[in-house]
Amino acid sequence: MITDNEETFYFQYHRDEDYPIFLKLEGFGQRDFADSLIKLVEQMNFREIDGAEAEVAERELSRNSSARMLKFKPASFKVVRQIESAAHSDRFGLESVLPKEGYKVYRYKNQALLVYSYAAEMWECGVTENFAENEEGIIAARTVLNRFLSWSMAPLGVIGFWGVPVKEGLVVMKPKESQAEVVFLDLNKRKVLSMDGAKPIPSRFKIMRLDNKLKNRNIKMSSEELMSFLSVHTCYLDPEGLSRPIRQLLQAVSRRAEGLIHPRESFQPRNDKEAEAS
Repeated sequence: MITDNEETFYFQYHRDEDYPIFLKLEGFGQRDFADSLIKLVEQMNFREIDGAEAEVAERELSRNSSARMLKFKPASFKVVRQIESAAHSDRFGLESVLPKEGYKVYRYKNQALLVYSYAAEMWECGVTENFAENEEGIIAARTVLNRFLSWSMAPLGVIGFWGVPVKEGLVVMKPKESQAEVVFLDLNKRKVLSMDGAKPIPSRFKIMRLDNKLKNRNIKMSSEELMSFLSVHTCYLDPEGLSRPIRQLLQAVSRRAEGLIHPRESFQPRNDKEAEAS
């Protein structure tokens, strides 16, 4: 039984679309102390649930093999040392995934440590005090959440790409260019999932790659070129490479979408809630 505990907050991803993907914030004390993280998860279309709905979410984990819940909590002193320590993997960037016996450990240096296993319904993430608190912490929090979504939703036929949505599709970018924003495509429900909400995939769905030298025209990519491009811009991260289901999703997206190389100078970056490619 879940009691009325002000230190525990529950959220569901795109609740209206009924995805069995949940967050649990625990151990942050008063709501004010978790305010920055709550604001960020709500911007990413997690909706808070409580009372009976939170109990249903907990039960969903045991009866639905596709359900996943990520528990955020302040990192212990021991975990903080792991998060902040120097590691061999640091030379590859801020993120790393270390395979262990039966589970994997994802680290975002100086920010978070996430332990996950596809055999487990509950995953855990310890975070430092700067997580979601400043510009660096916000980028880190978005990245960690999007990695969680990419892993937990892949079995549901959902794949994510770094980038931003536009009217007829999406513009795919590097993580830094998109400020760690990800657009997810649900091929089963034919939905585009982004910070702008859930929308139908257009019948003529376009995926754009920006080019610095191109002027006043688009160049069409072949399905093979599009798949190659998408393969290195998916949010899915694994030290063993892309899994077979992810490769199948990439093939499906590449066959259905129209890949275009678009002039960067003609692209209007996101401003508040809008981003348009002219």
